[in-house]
Amino acid sequence: MCNALSPEKAVIWSVLHGLAPEDLRADYFTHPVYRGWFEAVDALRRDHAEVSIDAICAIAQNRGVAMRDIDRRALRRMMRIAPPGRIADNAELLGQALFDRHHGNAVHIEKLIN
Repeated sequence: MCNALSPEKAVIWSVLHGLAPEDLRADYFTHPVYRGWFEAVDALRRDHAEVSIDAICAIAQNRGVAMRDIDRRALRRMMRIAPPGRIADNAELLGQALFDRHHGNAVHIEKLIN
């Protein structure tokens, strides 16, 4: 069984728990739902508001992000459960992978294998 986790999912999970790098940007995400979640969390934190599932979903929906039930379940799970150590310990490296991919730099995937 493969225990791999997509870098985007790992990064959004760290974002939800306040572990992501400060310089992360929404356009680093290619998955529209993760991009919407990132924008929602970023807006909530800028406004010093509570980051909750309902608030994230409301902001994302207002911004036109289409979420399926599977997306809502994933969000609930990621909000309820803290990211495992392999994500929390490597949040900077995972964020760097998204940055590198976005800017067309080499992504050293061997560092992300868990």
